[in-house]
Amino acid sequence: GFELGLDKRMTGIFIGSTVHKEQLREAGFTAPIHVVSLPIHKQATLSKLPGYNSLDKKDVVVYSSRLDKEKNPFFMMEVAKEFLESNPGFEWHVTTSGKEFRSMLPGVINALTALSIEEPRFKLLKGLTKEEYYTELATCKIQFNSSLQDYVSWTVIEATAFGADIVYPNFRSFPEFVDQDRMYKPFDVKSAIDTIHNALDKQKSHYDIVDISDLGRRMEGYI
Repeated sequence: GFELGLDKRMTGIFIGSTVHKEQLREAGFTAPIHVVSLPIHKQATLSKLPGYNSLDKKDVVVYSSRLDKEKNPFFMMEVAKEFLESNPGFEWHVTTSGKEFRSMLPGVINALTALSIEEPRFKLLKGLTKEEYYTELATCKIQFNSSLQDYVSWTVIEATAFGADIVYPNFRSFPEFVDQDRMYKPFDVKSAIDTIHNALDKQKSHYDIVDISDLGRRMEGYI
């Protein structure tokens, strides 16, 4: 259709993962495809929160993804509830820049609200500015992800830029850029919690992710 017709006039397509590249080829795209991660200007991003690397870490797990079906939010809540029960010193923060949380998946917002009332350490942070969100990333111990569909996302690039450790599912494109010991078995609550605990026992940063994304920005301009 229109997309394939446009493809014939393209000199190159820039995408975030080999998974996405394979899907474009299967769909019939023939233009050169460059896997460069998502291009981000690292220094311009970090300048939004001067002094971020001097902020103290807190006993917080942050969830930054949307609450729609492909992000698996009900599973996230299962993990959060069990994790908080066994880790009384921790909080679990769900963030959004919107005035309210939204979802196309029925029942999610009600479940989210109910869990925040049942467990006050499960906190819903709404209306965050970029600076406030980046502060969450810079001060949390872990950013948790439960997505079922991703091609390398802004979520992980921004989190790792500000020094957050990460725990992601061993699924889709995630194995291309997430360390093996930071991935859990998809749909397995125990595996997710065990992976969080393992990460907390040996915290580390993943600056290579944002460095590669910054390189992708320059490669895009060069190519």
